[in-house]
Amino acid sequence: MAAGICFGTTGTSQTLLGKGISPLAVASTRLFIGALTLLLISRFTAKASKTRIGKSDLWISGLGIAIYQLSFFSSVRLTGVPIATITALGSAPIFTGVVAYLMVKEKPKRVWFIATVITTVGIVLLNLNHSDKGFNLGGVFLALVAGLGFAFFNVTSRRALNSGVEPVRLAASVFSLAALAVFPFCFVAGTHWIFTVKGASLILWLGIFTTGLGYTLYAYGLKRVHSSTASTLVLAEPATATLLAVIVLGNTLALTSWVGIAIVIAGLLYLAMRG
Repeated sequence: MAAGICFGTTGTSQTLLGKGISPLAVASTRLFIGALTLLLISRFTAKASKTRIGKSDLWISGLGIAIYQLSFFSSVRLTGVPIATITALGSAPIFTGVVAYLMVKEKPKRVWFIATVITTVGIVLLNLNHSDKGFNLGGVFLALVAGLGFAFFNVTSRRALNSGVEPVRLAASVFSLAALAVFPFCFVAGTHWIFTVKGASLILWLGIFTTGLGYTLYAYGLKRVHSSTASTLVLAEPATATLLAVIVLGNTLALTSWVGIAIVIAGLLYLAMRG
């Protein structure tokens, strides 16, 4: 859940600092800085272990997170932060439950079904009247692709953790591969924006806080709960993003959005206590 709160700052920071910057460049550079951060964290915190992540899990996790990053940031540009976040993170638990069953025969528990329904209903209500970009089919499709990419990352990462791989070392390896895969996209908008105050601030925040810290927390959490449960708990992200939009960006929320926040919190608490 703490990881979801870290992730939830992404949209607000992009809105404040990322105007006019290619979403592909932002996503790719974020992965690069995030990978370096995770490597440093791994260097000083990971316990000695001879267990290494399997090649198949590494490639599936790495490509999954790369697809998630590129698709999500592109979706935000097309359809706005609320709809992109709802669709990507709301679909991720559903995709994760299906992928986990198909890949590792992990049957979602009844509590997962209930909590996923509760939180998904809450997120829909939360952002029902909260988009100024309207409906964009391409943006929604990319958000769904992002949710599917996150699901593959989620399931294969948990499988690697269950084999004995250290959480931080896993995150560092996965993000390093993802960063290499998308590195050419760092230059689609040139490099001048990286050396501006806003551009540098954006990338450092996204790379160090939302990626380095966020995915370190997520990896440790994923080791201790089912992948389907973890993907539902991370639904704290949209609620965080909406609250930040109100407090930092000055957006107003309809009554249905506040009701949605309450329902999301109820769903997360239910999962945390029963899951």
